[in-house]
Amino acid sequence: MNVSSPLKVGTTDFLEEERLSQRYSFLEREGLEKELLIPLPCDASKRRYFRLSNCLLMDAPPPYEDTRRFHLIAQHLQSVGLTIPNIFAADHDRGFLLIEDLGELPYRRAIEKGFSEELLYGETIKSLAHLHSNMAHNTESIASYDLELFIDRACLFFEWYDHFLPVEAKNEFIELWTEVYNNQAQIPQSLIMRDVMVDNLLWLPDRKGMNRCGFIDFQDGLWGPISYDLVSLLEDARRDIQPHFAQKMLNVYFGIFPKLSQEDFWKSYALWGAQRSTRILGVFSRLAKRDGKPNYLAHIPRIWGYLKSDLEHPSLRSLKTWFKKVMP
Repeated sequence: MNVSSPLKVGTTDFLEEERLSQRYSFLEREGLEKELLIPLPCDASKRRYFRLSNCLLMDAPPPYEDTRRFHLIAQHLQSVGLTIPNIFAADHDRGFLLIEDLGELPYRRAIEKGFSEELLYGETIKSLAHLHSNMAHNTESIASYDLELFIDRACLFFEWYDHFLPVEAKNEFIELWTEVYNNQAQIPQSLIMRDVMVDNLLWLPDRKGMNRCGFIDFQDGLWGPISYDLVSLLEDARRDIQPHFAQKMLNVYFGIFPKLSQEDFWKSYALWGAQRSTRILGVFSRLAKRDGKPNYLAHIPRIWGYLKSDLEHPSLRSLKTWFKKVMP
């Protein structure tokens, strides 16, 4: 492509052509320019995946995505023995990775095919417990889920959700979230992947034990409370999880850590579950309004259900009052 010639297409078309050229250059560098690329379904991010004969191509265009973060978190997860895709080649400047193909059996499809929900989720719980046991100290290479980010993510709610909020309500919103963050239970911390849910888990039945649980989409990993990925899994924004089933799975976790204070755990679980649901209400609204993806709105009632449940915890009484007042 002669980039010095006058453009005869729109800017978007030009950028797409430029990306195609970069993608081809990366594959050519790896000797894969003749490979057939089979596009996989797109999700909420700007990342795209293509299946090749023996691996996957991740196309994660900067500055929207950062393959360096994916690579870093992958190294940590792999170091403790979790099942994640191996990384074969990288071009971080342009946002390309060649990664291991863990197969075509995400949890949703596995359950539809008759695999036991209890088996799949149980192995995920054991994987998370293994991570929490073996990564209890931060190497300082992993950023913490601090107050600034906590508030920023929660504020996506009033930035994008379709409901007018006066300035006073927004200020109170920030004050209340700040207060509950500062008063959160001091439970153990670990690396958290932040998006452990049904569509980001792959079942590998030919492997054994917890290694049958494959994790993807962990590039936003941070250092945070052990409750976070558990609430992400068991308050799944895209799949109904019955409360009795969630409790059964958490009992598996408690059995592995019998000395863990359940009182402190439930306080943390409610806080981060409520913040996560509040954030997702904003994210899914943004996907519909800004990105033209209205299908995410179908999940809004489920997320409200999780949020209302978490706000019943006594430590979140002030936030419950705020939501009842502002969002009757």
